[in-house]
Amino acid sequence: MKKTTTQFFTFIAAFLMLISCNKDEDEAGITSLTLSATATTVQVGDGTILTVLSNTNVDLTSVATFYVNDTQIASNIFVPETAGEYKVVAKYIVGDQTLTSNEITINATAVPITGITVTATPEIIEIGQNFTLGVVASNMAQLSAGVTYYVNDTAIASNIFTPTQTGSYTIKATYDNNGQLLTASPITVTVTPVMTEVTIFNKVVFYDGYAATVSNPVQAGTIRKSNAAYVTKLTPTQIASLSNKLKLKVTIGALCDNYDRIGGVFINMVDKGTAFTVDNVTKRLEVGRFITPFMNKNISPKEVDYIFDTDNLALLFNDPAINDLYDFWIELNVFGVPYAAQTQVSGCQGRIDVFEGTLKFISTDESYDHINQLFVPIVTYQELKNYDLSGTDVLGQTVRTYSFNVASNITNAKLYVITSNHGANANGEEYNRREHFISFDNSLIDTYIPGGKSCEPFRVYNTQGNGIYGPTPRTLAQWLSFNNWCPGDIIPIRVYDLQNVNQGNHTFKIEVPDAVFANNEGYFPVSVYLQGDL
Repeated sequence: MKKTTTQFFTFIAAFLMLISCNKDEDEAGITSLTLSATATTVQVGDGTILTVLSNTNVDLTSVATFYVNDTQIASNIFVPETAGEYKVVAKYIVGDQTLTSNEITINATAVPITGITVTATPEIIEIGQNFTLGVVASNMAQLSAGVTYYVNDTAIASNIFTPTQTGSYTIKATYDNNGQLLTASPITVTVTPVMTEVTIFNKVVFYDGYAATVSNPVQAGTIRKSNAAYVTKLTPTQIASLSNKLKLKVTIGALCDNYDRIGGVFINMVDKGTAFTVDNVTKRLEVGRFITPFMNKNISPKEVDYIFDTDNLALLFNDPAINDLYDFWIELNVFGVPYAAQTQVSGCQGRIDVFEGTLKFISTDESYDHINQLFVPIVTYQELKNYDLSGTDVLGQTVRTYSFNVASNITNAKLYVITSNHGANANGEEYNRREHFISFDNSLIDTYIPGGKSCEPFRVYNTQGNGIYGPTPRTLAQWLSFNNWCPGDIIPIRVYDLQNVNQGNHTFKIEVPDAVFANNEGYFPVSVYLQGDL
């Protein structure tokens, strides 16, 4: 053990005595304090620096304490937060005595108001709700007295605005600033109709698409068409709640399929009052298609939303003549397989449930003048490919022509087209962007190449490692070099305005002349229908 010498203790004692003596010498003769400030009139938010000197001219600022209106502050810098008069003193302890300085008065003045800003909370509401209006001055003060609010240039009595109609409104405000009238720049607020959500499927579970159909219970009114598809009939009450402003929302949740799969929404029309069977479906439309992300059910986010604009579907649902003929059976379809997840995802060993799905129609409560509709399913989810005559007009070419009849003249006619490219084999069509040609009655109406955007916004949903996204973000140029669609995104519905279409026979043609289909693999599922006003 190392010994500590008596010399060391002697040194420490001498050092402490020296410090004590120096402090005593510094305090010797101190009997009073003088407090001063760099400014005694300041604006709110600005600071004044306080200084304390003893009667012996020793600067005690660093060791004194400061009090504002009898409340100690943290330092010698005082920053008033509100306008008013503040009493300030400093204190310092000498031995057993606390000395108090002279009192000084700091006058804090408000920051001058040079302008105002009008606010609305919230800025978008549904009809029947309120906007709360406010005015903030340039000095950040919340103003009330002296403020006048205007809606579309008409003064209102208070800061609460309750609109009686949907639409956009211009909000303004003025403030009487001691005789000077200040005017805020106008803002725009929006009033939307009341939104109605109609839940068609609520977290239905999809199973291995290749396995025998499971017999697990289903939700009331729902039929399991297969492990990959459910159908349910729209009720008259549900239909009545839908206006001509309609969105379709699908939410897919992760279970035990961690790959990207194709999903879709279909409308099956069955003769009125007839039970649903596949054979009883008279007309079938695909009205939405999406690609699931690579999802690991143990990592958030665990679900992804897909939104489709489907105003035209409400016109079909609400059409009296069509309603008299058919019941509408909504189908949600997601074909998944669990084999990779069974070995790659914790908790999926031995399981065959692949995804869960929710489908909602989101509409408004607006009334509208309905125009009777005519619709023609042209083709529903048929594979376009060049290596099989079931998928092409000419073997070796990727071209398909569909002939159909329009029973009556229609106006405001629109063609709804859904296509996507698939084939994940080496050199597969999934990774090659091809030019597509769309013709109606032998006239070219569009040329497009699928994809054309970055998939980075959807990376967050792809929680399972995969080769499409890779470990680091890709540039837009990299995505455009190979990407036809994004895992976690919708497949676009391409809408073509044909204006007027006459009664009689017509044709629709799709052609992808550069498609290769390496090793005779891959396919382009095509869905097309025509709809217009009678």
